[in-house]
Amino acid sequence: MLSSIKNKTKGWLAYLIVGLITIPFALFGINEYFTGASNIVVASIDDDEISKEEFLAEFNPQKRRLQQKLAEQYDTEFDTVLKQSIINQMIDRRLLDQLAQRMSHATTTAELNVVIQTNDLFHDQGRFSIDTYKQLLRLNGYTPTKYESIKSKELTQNQIKYNLLDSAFMLPSELTRLQQLNDQQRQFSYIQLDANSYNDKVKVDEKSVQNFYNNQKESFVALEQVKIDFVELSLTEVAKNISVNDDELFNFYEDEQARFTSDEERQAQHILLEDEDTAKKVLDLLENGGDFGKLAAEYSQDPGSKDSAGDLGLFTRGVMVGAFEDSVFSMKEGELSGLVKSEFGYHIIKLNVIKSGAVKSFDSVKSELIELYTQSKAQKDLYKLTEQMANLAYEANLEELANQMGLKLQTTEFFNRQATQLDAKLVLAAFSDVVLNKKENSEVLELGEDRFMVIHLKDQLPQRQKAFEEVKGEINTHLTSLLAKTFVDKIAAQIVKHAKAGDTDSVKQLMDKNSLEWIKIGWVKRDSTKADAGIISKVFALTKPSGSSVYSAQSLNKGNAIVIDLSAIKISENQIPTTDLENALLEFESNEVFVNILQTLRSQADIQVFNKSL
Repeated sequence: MLSSIKNKTKGWLAYLIVGLITIPFALFGINEYFTGASNIVVASIDDDEISKEEFLAEFNPQKRRLQQKLAEQYDTEFDTVLKQSIINQMIDRRLLDQLAQRMSHATTTAELNVVIQTNDLFHDQGRFSIDTYKQLLRLNGYTPTKYESIKSKELTQNQIKYNLLDSAFMLPSELTRLQQLNDQQRQFSYIQLDANSYNDKVKVDEKSVQNFYNNQKESFVALEQVKIDFVELSLTEVAKNISVNDDELFNFYEDEQARFTSDEERQAQHILLEDEDTAKKVLDLLENGGDFGKLAAEYSQDPGSKDSAGDLGLFTRGVMVGAFEDSVFSMKEGELSGLVKSEFGYHIIKLNVIKSGAVKSFDSVKSELIELYTQSKAQKDLYKLTEQMANLAYEANLEELANQMGLKLQTTEFFNRQATQLDAKLVLAAFSDVVLNKKENSEVLELGEDRFMVIHLKDQLPQRQKAFEEVKGEINTHLTSLLAKTFVDKIAAQIVKHAKAGDTDSVKQLMDKNSLEWIKIGWVKRDSTKADAGIISKVFALTKPSGSSVYSAQSLNKGNAIVIDLSAIKISENQIPTTDLENALLEFESNEVFVNILQTLRSQADIQVFNKSL
């Protein structure tokens, strides 16, 4: 009904949601790289280019998260907003990289090591775990090298911001005044009027409803609608028709045995030192009977392991840096290494345990085998069936396709181009020239993961102007709400007028007539939860009372009005600004400067965005 008016909010809502979900400098979720896109350039910053491969690696994971959050409300408009948001972030990062290089900012290996090893994400039982680190990176599509490269760049870029924070300052008098404003308390009461409670006190005449319809006819259009027949092919349904026998299962087990084999694990201690002379000294102490744990606690520069005797726990190949790993997996149990040089410094390693890999028995993994085999076989069958579906969709009608493939022919209800209850790809295909005008089968549509569909037009209804009788009820409700809001605003204004004049009898008469009462809140600070945050905000926006109360009528939202009685304020006597406030203000100031620097960098750079390639 009034859908076209409501839909006007879609644009700004899209920007708001994307702004909330898209996290600048995000490190997790960038887990897809696409072949064939590395040669396509989507943006250039001077001589620095951003490939489509890099762009898609950030865009696709964030798009999936947005789709999961919005579900059926997601549409292509969000894609456009998200693409622009991400490409802008990537350009900003490139500009900051260039600035950091010009300013000779860099992140040392030791600094990177400390940041990673003190990150709680990578801790197990309170301390850094190589296993947890590697596993978490792997789950998010990273190699340690890739993650550490991204993290190093982020730390280098942040140096620019931290330097700004270090140089930011505020005058003591400014801080004191801001602290006093922040700590100020206000005493108030309020009356709340809910417009919905006054709907029965207002009446909309039919002429007004008719006039509204005549003036807003373009808002009352029934969009073109279609009803479609469709057949669907899914991995889930294909898998249901697959039977498994033990011979096939055992052969699959033999082929996939590596999947059920645990890797060899080794448990070692190490002492990490930055300079070679100290490393030689510690090695000499160890070779002469020194206690490894005590020497690790005294000398090791690895914050994640030094307090636990240098213990790194059990780990497999592919976890440690190359030189370290090569040394550990060439040692014998109980052996002490010489000096092993890596990008982190010099390691002295003691190998304590070798835990050989083992193959799980067929019986112990049978249930997992059945699931994997069924999934694998279903994937192969699904691929063949989609080829068959594509051929039949081109050659036969939809009923013949359904009969030949043993699929159920189904039909939707009528829907329009703005339908959100159906997959966006299906809606787009239903209103395509091929389906809507040429009345042909669609091509095979891939809807989500392992789900395929072919559609055909069943019926259609043209766009039409809705008759007055169809919409007059909704118009009446809409106009009643507007009148009720005007009604409560008028009551609130009258109460304030009488209160300011000191006419308490008239105030009481109005309140009694409309069953209103003062809600006494008392003293509040800006962060108080004694009343709605919107009310608190309006209270602190009022001028301070001088001798008598300040009365104000305010529109709280579309449906409510309030009358505020601000009776007193209390000024804080605190002359010493808190560290938290000072830090917050300095952070705000440095952020403003940081934004201005980015704007300057953008104005000075030759930036091109190739939107058609996004």
